[in-house]
Amino acid sequence: MYQVSNLYKSLAFLTASLSVLLLTVNSAFAEQRSEEQAPLSRPEISAPTPDPEVIGFIDSRNTLSLNGTWNLLIDPMGVGDPGGAFGGWASARQQKNAWQLIEYNYSSARKISVPGDFNTQIDGLLFYRDSVWYQRFFEASPVDNNRYHLWFGGINYTSIIFLNGKPIAKQVGGYVPFSVDITEHLKAGRNDLVVKVNNRLDANSVPTARTDWWPYGGLTRDVMLVETPDKFIVNAKVQLGDNASIQGEIHTRGFKKGTKVSIKVPELGLATTAKVDQTGLAKWQTKAKPVLWEPDNPKLYKVEISAGRDNISDRIGFRTIEARGETILLNGKPIRFKGISTHEEPIGRDGTAFSRSDMVKLFSEAKALGANFVRAAHYPYSRYAAQVADEMGLLLWKEVPIYWNIAWENPETLSIARDQVSRLIKRDWNRASIVIWSVANETPYSEPRMKFLEHLINDVRTLDHSRLVSAALLGDMRSKLRQIVLHLAAYGIDAEDIDPKDRAMFSEILKKAGDSAPKKGDNYQLIIDDPLGELADIVSYNEYFGWYYSIAIAATTGISEKTLRELMLDFIPNINIGNAFGKPMHISEFGAGAKFGNRGEGVWTEDYQAEVYRVQTQMISNSPQVQGMTPWVLKDFRAMLRALPNIQDYRNRKGLIDENGQRKQAFYVLRDFYQGPWGTAFAMESSH
Repeated sequence: MYQVSNLYKSLAFLTASLSVLLLTVNSAFAEQRSEEQAPLSRPEISAPTPDPEVIGFIDSRNTLSLNGTWNLLIDPMGVGDPGGAFGGWASARQQKNAWQLIEYNYSSARKISVPGDFNTQIDGLLFYRDSVWYQRFFEASPVDNNRYHLWFGGINYTSIIFLNGKPIAKQVGGYVPFSVDITEHLKAGRNDLVVKVNNRLDANSVPTARTDWWPYGGLTRDVMLVETPDKFIVNAKVQLGDNASIQGEIHTRGFKKGTKVSIKVPELGLATTAKVDQTGLAKWQTKAKPVLWEPDNPKLYKVEISAGRDNISDRIGFRTIEARGETILLNGKPIRFKGISTHEEPIGRDGTAFSRSDMVKLFSEAKALGANFVRAAHYPYSRYAAQVADEMGLLLWKEVPIYWNIAWENPETLSIARDQVSRLIKRDWNRASIVIWSVANETPYSEPRMKFLEHLINDVRTLDHSRLVSAALLGDMRSKLRQIVLHLAAYGIDAEDIDPKDRAMFSEILKKAGDSAPKKGDNYQLIIDDPLGELADIVSYNEYFGWYYSIAIAATTGISEKTLRELMLDFIPNINIGNAFGKPMHISEFGAGAKFGNRGEGVWTEDYQAEVYRVQTQMISNSPQVQGMTPWVLKDFRAMLRALPNIQDYRNRKGLIDENGQRKQAFYVLRDFYQGPWGTAFAMESSH
């Protein structure tokens, strides 16, 4: 009886305990359901933002590369978040026996290469836009009186960094470098590094979800463990100064006021010092006459900076760039930007161009085209882009992804954009090749947009006043298209082989215009007056005569697209493009799509694309304010917007070469133009 009684008591205690447990679980689930209507929801991960400063001179640091093979888990439901029903710390979960229920760990995860995007490395993820988890172990041997930083060259788009089970940083905004001081978290021996990455974009992100390029996700740039002394040089800006001098500012951390910083340029025999002030900044200027960097002679000097136990160095070029009136001056001499636009995609494979060799191959095609200038659109590229451009003698336009219409009145969106501007400039402010910082592409006019972009322009000039500022503008094309229709009507009224219905429509259009109707062959003055041009140093304009505009006109007039395109090719050379601000004009985009090898009549052919380039270059020759151009685009690139089967296949086909580097006919048209009078005018003047 005693044993039975004890058994009943034990069962009663167990039943009561289970009841309490169930009540607790049900209560917790009820609270979650009331908030999120999801019984398996997980708590939001809280983590600090990364250091706002950028560790510069990264290639001269004492580093441990964390590139290579990582583990990858695809997690669109977020079940891997710590605190979730299935997740927890997945690295620690090891299958010990067949009775253990584990739904989520890294031991049997897919393998992926870093740097690189996950979309093109794993079958089935091309269109994936959501969360993944990266994981790897690394060995460390921390030394007393040193500090350790995790450095990421760029992660797309939102990332949370975990080290040894603790969330240590959250970065919102892709493409730019950031670092995290992990000295207090780093262990001697094996360390567990996990990165949650989400490449989904929305209405408040920079850019927004609708882009004409592929939103590649993942650890797309180098990852390193950086070791510095406890007192160290964070970054330094070294530039040409006034009156035959070189000057700079050095950002330090931990040094006492008055600490000496040494600056040397051995080839110039330059050796000077500066003293750290109370904010950690050391400014300096000294007499020097370096050979100036330019495309035909991209001279670079080794610059060495040291303070205490810290030593950094880089190869830096010196040059000036300015806009004076309607002319661009490089080192005080007029120059035209013979350019081409690019995307950060390599030749010969899909994905991101993350390596030095990728950029060498891409920029070599630009050089073969006869270009001296590259527009690196529409977001910051890896640090290798500007390094390679420095070495090859290519001028660069660098841009942040303020693209189309973003959330102009959202303070968080502005904060993301300002962070991208700051990190891009602080990483690349010593690259002589970069001559333009661009703050936007094709943004429609509004007062909130003006305030937003004025913030960014002010930030650019505060951080770096040695370069020009611009943005690729659209202008008010609706009003301009009405004028263009009148000119096309003047061409079409007497054109041969034209449909009678189209001729009748042209007649009606000219009749309504009355005495203001233009005549065939009249020049059309297209003036860009977007108020943003007042704030920019160079007025840049994206235009698509010969491609998109014919679609819009056909839709509103009923005139056949074939008729409009044929007339447009006759009309384009008579367009004169300028701006209302008396500043240099840059045509930042023009172009037409063609699939390599598709020859004949009509759109998508190499022949039509080449003809668009022929008449566009005639128009530019007849537009004296235009001092630069970057047609769209060097290479066909991935774009979700471009779905046309057997032609686009999710690629933008406006490239002068295809994805494998095969050159289209328009490549040679542009190359010949750059070798002609427009491309060589200033060079010929300078030689006399």
